Amino acid sequence: MSRHTRRTFLATVGTVGVAGCSGYFPPSNSQSTENPEKQLKQSTTTSSAPKDDSKTKSSSTVQTFEDFKNIKKWHAVEQQGTLKASSKAYQGSTAAHIVGSKQTKEGKIFRANFGGKPVDLSGKNLSLMYRCTSHDYSKIAVQLYAPDQGHIVEMKRTLYGPKGKWVRINLGVTGDQRVKTIDLSKVYEIYIIGRPEDSNSTTPIEFLVDDLKTVPTPKKGKVMLTFDDGLASHFTTAYKMMKGYGFPGVEAVVTEAIYDDGFLTQSQMRKMVQDGWDMIAHPNVQSSPMNKIPRKEQEKLMKQSKGWLKQYGYEGHKYMAVPKNVVGPNTFELAQKHFDLTMTFGASPNALPVITKDTLISRIYGDSSMQETKSAIDYAARYNQLSVLLFHKFGSDGFSKKQFKSVLDYLKKSDVEVVTVTDLKEQGLLL
Repeated sequence: MSRHTRRTFLATVGTVGVAGCSGYFPPSNSQSTENPEKQLKQSTTTSSAPKDDSKTKSSSTVQTFEDFKNIKKWHAVEQQGTLKASSKAYQGSTAAHIVGSKQTKEGKIFRANFGGKPVDLSGKNLSLMYRCTSHDYSKIAVQLYAPDQGHIVEMKRTLYGPKGKWVRINLGVTGDQRVKTIDLSKVYEIYIIGRPEDSNSTTPIEFLVDDLKTVPTPKKGKVMLTFDDGLASHFTTAYKMMKGYGFPGVEAVVTEAIYDDGFLTQSQMRKMVQDGWDMIAHPNVQSSPMNKIPRKEQEKLMKQSKGWLKQYGYEGHKYMAVPKNVVGPNTFELAQKHFDLTMTFGASPNALPVITKDTLISRIYGDSSMQETKSAIDYAARYNQLSVLLFHKFGSDGFSKKQFKSVLDYLKKSDVEVVTVTDLKEQGLLL
């Protein structure tokens, strides 16, 4: 790799927000390889695949809580948009169709009382089908009044696409009030809220929801440490530090960059795999978000990334991290076709077990705010969910060793298990 090309890549690889991680720019004379892209319980986290949840879940444990056939059970919140039934359902005959208020641009519906009897959602996680038809980027939230408005458990998710497609949101808790007195066995109201991701949007949101399901929580929450782009510091810093704690990780590799200055070598990758790491696909989109690339080229990049990893014996070829986080309709369809699981930015934990069909795994920037990172770990512990933390650069121009050690120390004392995607599969937590 030329110095100029490497500087171009490294200047963009640490960018966060919608752009997220970057693509790799190969030297002009190189041949293209097959390229991919809050604190409660105290205990010690182990390194290898946890045993307590191993192969205890199956699709038979998934239950439909609401199919929206009887839309009269739900109501639009006054001055917060409109609600009607839609025949464009994900499954069955009816979905809920919500159009946001012209004033707030937000759409909000609720179901209350449940015939005077509360719903018992203790020991359960929630999953919802969502389809936004008005905005490329949107936010969806579910709120549980457990038992009242002084005890709200909120699950928010940010989506950078796919507009117009049904996507399953395995909901993870992002906020709670009066934790000590929350009672999920007595949920008296459920709210579903959609809004544009851009608070300055002048267009009211329009979206559909369907197929609200519950899954029984595992015995312990999980945290996944993921690293994008295959940077050398992921071996020299992250891997070596994590090994001392017995923690495995997940590396999203830009395979074209392997062996180049500042990137991983296969020897390093194999050492990481021997210590329980996954090597997953990260298609090389270079400077363009994947959704801006023609469909055929997107598929080519995905197949190249997957093929290279498979050729060299990396089981993580079954999984992908979306470059730059934006998931267009084509990207979503192709990811569902070629990979068993796809990760992208979502700013929230994920329900466990994960219902994998038509879903995107949400990641949270672990190197952005220490408070948010620790909160994500706390929520995983408190609600037995999965928080996937994303890291990029380490060193003087990235995340410091001191900061990373603080994250690892916090994980060590938290009642969570550090896992990889392979671990989740072996434990039966991918349905």
